[in-house]
Amino acid sequence: MVVSPRALLQSTIAADPSDWCIARFSLLAAQIRRAGEAVNPAFTLTAQDYPSDEGGRQELQEQLRQGHYGQVWLMAPDLDNGPDPAFFEAVEAAVAAGTQLVIARDHTDLGSSMLAFGGCLASVTETQTFKRTWPDFASDNEYVNPLCPGIDTPCVVTGQNGGVQICRKRSDHPLLAFDALIPGHVVMPAHPHEGVIRLTAASQQVLLSSYSITSGREQITAILDEAPGRGAVLHHSTFHHFADFNLEVERGAPEFVLEPISRQIAESPELLSDWRAYVAAVVGYAMAG
Repeated sequence: MVVSPRALLQSTIAADPSDWCIARFSLLAAQIRRAGEAVNPAFTLTAQDYPSDEGGRQELQEQLRQGHYGQVWLMAPDLDNGPDPAFFEAVEAAVAAGTQLVIARDHTDLGSSMLAFGGCLASVTETQTFKRTWPDFASDNEYVNPLCPGIDTPCVVTGQNGGVQICRKRSDHPLLAFDALIPGHVVMPAHPHEGVIRLTAASQQVLLSSYSITSGREQITAILDEAPGRGAVLHHSTFHHFADFNLEVERGAPEFVLEPISRQIAESPELLSDWRAYVAAVVGYAMAG
């Protein structure tokens, strides 16, 4: 299989500076480009929000169906305002043809447009947990803030925005073969209300896990699904592992973000070395085919 040297960093919302639009993932975009170009100088990255015009949507769907992109990084902050089902059908076609897919959403029902996935990506709707489709999920909400009533189960508190969590390597997979700051672990950005992901298929394995600082329970951070005959799918428990705000709090966040920040990364920027190595590993793994 010939892997396209093109990558797509895509949000599931239209451009909106007051939300988690793709402009708030500029550091991720820069690291993806840097890593891709190190492997293949012809590597290119398109970073975009979901097109608001019909022509743009049709072009995007056609590119996906034709295998235009070797990897797709899907940041999903939508809440009943995401792409139409035809977009997800196009992503299914891309993955079925070998495109690698990275998925990151967050708490409660954010990213719920992905419930439209079916076909070879049907397991996404179960691995990514949503309050509306998992009514038997434990209701002991770890995050309680009367100023943020929309943040509800399922979510897990791993730390403050701008701080880090120490994730345990749960696999010997090549994605984790880089030298980390702490042997056997990966330092990743933390977040006060990460989403919950779970194993739902035999083809899945846990790559990384950490712990809730509220309950002490183990939290799955990343799951890799390598079902045969299609591209790999990498699930993350939150897009805040990749957002500018969580990497450099000085870059700011939408006005609805009310939690106090941490200066941990700002005061010790070397804490991001694992993050850069991890993103580079994900990019390189996709390009290796």
